[in-house]
Amino acid sequence: MSDNDDKAPDQHGAKPLPAFPGAAAEPDAPAAPPQQPPAPQQPPAPQQPPAPQQPPAPQAPSAPQAPSVPQAPSAPQTPSVPQAPSAPQTPPASQGPYVPPSTGQAPAAPYAPQTPGAPQSPGAPQPPQYAAAPQPGAAPYASPQYGSQPTGAYTPPNKPKGKLGTGAIIGIVGGAIVLVVLLVIAVGFGVSRIGGTPGGGGGGGDKPSAEASSPSDAVKGYLTAIADSDAKTALSYLSSSPSGDSTLLTDEALKASNKLGPITKITVPKSDDKSGSADVTASYLLNGEKVSTTFTASDYDRDGKWEISGGTGSIYTRSFDGLGLTINGVAVDAEQVDVFPGTYELATSLKNFTLTGPTKVTVTESYSSADTSEIKPALTDAALQQFHSLVRSAVDACIASTTLAAGCGIDIPATISDGTQLTDGTITRSLSADQNATVDSMKATPSYDNPTLVEGEYIGSPSVTADCTKDGATGRCSIYFAPSLGKPSVDMASDNPVVKWD
Repeated sequence: MSDNDDKAPDQHGAKPLPAFPGAAAEPDAPAAPPQQPPAPQQPPAPQQPPAPQQPPAPQAPSAPQAPSVPQAPSAPQTPSVPQAPSAPQTPPASQGPYVPPSTGQAPAAPYAPQTPGAPQSPGAPQPPQYAAAPQPGAAPYASPQYGSQPTGAYTPPNKPKGKLGTGAIIGIVGGAIVLVVLLVIAVGFGVSRIGGTPGGGGGGGDKPSAEASSPSDAVKGYLTAIADSDAKTALSYLSSSPSGDSTLLTDEALKASNKLGPITKITVPKSDDKSGSADVTASYLLNGEKVSTTFTASDYDRDGKWEISGGTGSIYTRSFDGLGLTINGVAVDAEQVDVFPGTYELATSLKNFTLTGPTKVTVTESYSSADTSEIKPALTDAALQQFHSLVRSAVDACIASTTLAAGCGIDIPATISDGTQLTDGTITRSLSADQNATVDSMKATPSYDNPTLVEGEYIGSPSVTADCTKDGATGRCSIYFAPSLGKPSVDMASDNPVVKWD
């Protein structure tokens, strides 16, 4: 079978054409509380012995004789807890006061405590008692009556009043002195701690925080500290610590910045604003070029210390992820970093890459971001040659394949769309001169989302022929619109880079 003279131009991605055309209720409250009967009824078991009812005030005897003072019993033993009597006796109804016996025996208690749960059975109303009702746990002795002294009790003599001795006075004065000394030490320690804490997020260190008595002093001190590569002092002039990544807020980064573009001839007009906030416009030379910028200083708490709001800018680094980005020689691993006013140079630490465009950027305004839109990653010359070599080797291997499955995205099926069957192992593929030139000189562009993945250019479909069979006829067929070589891509940060095809 001969080649079709009407071969159509090959297009990307087209199907190969044949060689042949084709709650519980409360108890009711009693109607009226029960009245006290003349003789009390048997009460329910009390938790404590009931105290005797208060009798009418007894009339004192017209001439009561002084009761004899009972002698203290000799070494009385501590009485044991009395056992509850089966039926408590009612004390005799005496008209006069109770006089303790003068014998050496321990006086009997006029009222014995009842064992809880044993009810009291009173007969006649209780006579007046002049001894306090015993409390549970109290000793079973009656309280003294009408000024009589309790038996066996000891009252320590009152200490005579007098002046403090000399030793006591010296001790008190000495203690007060020690207390004052301790307070002075504590206050001094607190002042030391406060004085050693830098303001404005400057971090720890051995220098006190800088203070400015006016808005202009704050701006002048801030810019001077930056020009001196003193990051800690510069930060102490800020009202708050920068909220972003602080990798570049260091002396090291400032020294590199001042080497790239030194800050000189700082001029700040005098400002003594009393409103608590002021805008101060300062001017200086940055690498010989005049810069004018406005800072906002404030003293809202009226403590006499003026501080700068903001003060720092930033550099957006998201588009350089994975490239080993460095700024002023400092490795940066963040999507955005805070920086002082100054000059900054971006670079990559990967051997196969470099950055093109204006890699030096400046920051001069608070809250501003450096313009990095023109900075692009690119392969080094050596890496570009490696990329071309990898792509050429992959293309040559795929084009040289005689099998249906060749790789590089140019595999073809055993039976094409019109039913023609191709014989595996008889496939030939070839590229045009223009396609070969594209392979050897194609542009290599890092991907935007993944800059280490370098992409090449579209190559196109090769020319393909194969032994084929259709309708019982066998011959050599040309395959039109065969699958094409797309865009190659290589991860140039990999130790073993491999060509992939889109």
